[in-house]
Amino acid sequence: MIFHIDANSFYAACERLFRPDLLHTPIAVLSNNDGIIVALNQECKDLGFKRGDVYFKEKAKLDKSGVVVFSSNYTLYADISARLNLIYCRLCSDVEVYSIDESFLYFPNWQTEDLVEAGRVIRSTVLQEVGIPVSVGIAPTKTLAKMCNKLAKKRGGVCCWDELDKDAELKNYPVGDLWGIGYAKTALLARHGVMTAFDLKNYPLHHAKKQLTIMGFRTVQELNEIAAIDRVERAKRQNICSSRSFADAVDDLSELKVALADYTQEAVKRMREDRSACRYVSVYLMTNPYSEVGEQYCNCESAELPAPSSYLPDILGTAIMLLERIYRSGFRYRKVMINLLGLEDDKVLQQDFFIDTTAKERENAFMDAFDSINNRYGRGTVHLGVRDNPSKADNWKMKRDYLSPEYTTNLRDIPVVV
Repeated sequence: MIFHIDANSFYAACERLFRPDLLHTPIAVLSNNDGIIVALNQECKDLGFKRGDVYFKEKAKLDKSGVVVFSSNYTLYADISARLNLIYCRLCSDVEVYSIDESFLYFPNWQTEDLVEAGRVIRSTVLQEVGIPVSVGIAPTKTLAKMCNKLAKKRGGVCCWDELDKDAELKNYPVGDLWGIGYAKTALLARHGVMTAFDLKNYPLHHAKKQLTIMGFRTVQELNEIAAIDRVERAKRQNICSSRSFADAVDDLSELKVALADYTQEAVKRMREDRSACRYVSVYLMTNPYSEVGEQYCNCESAELPAPSSYLPDILGTAIMLLERIYRSGFRYRKVMINLLGLEDDKVLQQDFFIDTTAKERENAFMDAFDSINNRYGRGTVHLGVRDNPSKADNWKMKRDYLSPEYTTNLRDIPVVV
C-alpha cells in the first residue's frame, strides 16, 4: 500500500511552530518580495482570502481581519521538511520525497494489519516530535492515495481507500480535483461528459490515451487500482535560471552587476549540484512592466562559452559582459536574470595540445572549496568581488519585511525561554 503524507498548511504551520500565541490565528505567507499570498492556513481561508491574492491590494483587509503576515522563510521550511522526512524514513524503509511538504511511503501489501492505525501512528509521531499536523491518505495507487489525503483533511486526518464506499466516493469527487488533471483537461473531459472521478474511471482507455496523452491513460488505470505512475525521479535540468525582482528600482550599473553576481553564483551552485556544465549564458534586464511612471525597457543577450563550463569566474565574466551590452542609462530596473543553457555532464574535456590540462582540476578544486564554505557558513559568505562601493545600499536585494527568524538553523535565532 502507498501512504501519501501531506503537511497541512505547511508554510503557515512552520511559522506557528515557535509562536504558540498564533495557535488559532489566521496566517498568510507571501511570495518573494512580499508580492502575493502563496500559502495560508484554514483560519485565513475561512475569512475569504485565497492563494494568489495580491498583497498590497488586500493589505488593509488583512490588517482589519487580524491576519498575521509572514515573508517566505524557505530556510526554515526546508529544515522542517527534512525533519519530517527523517521520521518517515525511520517508520518506513521506502520513502519518496515528492515536494517540500509531501512524501509517498511504500509499505508491503499487508493483509491483516490495521492501516488506519498505522496512519494515526505516523500523524501522532510527527505531531509529537516536530509539531506539524499532517494528513495521511492510504491506497494501492498514488492517484488514489492523493485523493484519500484530500478526503482525510476533513475526516480526522487519516483516510484509507479500502474502508470507503469506493464508487460513491468517486461519484462525489470532481474530476478536476484529481492529481494530474488540470484546468485544460477538465474542460476537455467536460465536453465528453466526464465530470467526476467515477466517470473517468470508466472512460475507455483508448480515448484517454488519445485525448489526455499517456499521463491521462495512466490516471484511468490508477483509478482502477492498477499502479501505473512510477516514482518521480529527479532528472537533470535542461536549463537553470536565477532571478528575483528588486525591493527597489535600481539604475546604477555597478549595483546591477552585484545583483547579477549573486544570482549567477546561485545558478552555478545548483548546476554543480547536478554535476552539469553549461554551454550558453543568457542575461535579461527589464524595468517594471506594471509601472505607469517612466519609459519601459527590456532586453536580453546570449553568448556561447568556448567549452562547457561549471567554473564560476568564467560564467560570471561572460554574464557581466552581456549585462554591459544591454544596459541603458536612464532607466529604473526591477529585475536582472541569468539563464544557463545547453547543460551537459560536467566531465573532463578531451585534451588539447594548446590548453593546460591541469586547469580543469584546479578549477574544480577551487569551486569545491568555494561551495563547501558557503554551504557551511551560509550563502554569500565568500563571493567574487564585483562591488566597487561596499558601503552602497543593496537596493536590489529581495524585499522581506515580515521575515520570521531562522529558528532551527541559525544560532542567533534560537528562541530564549525566560
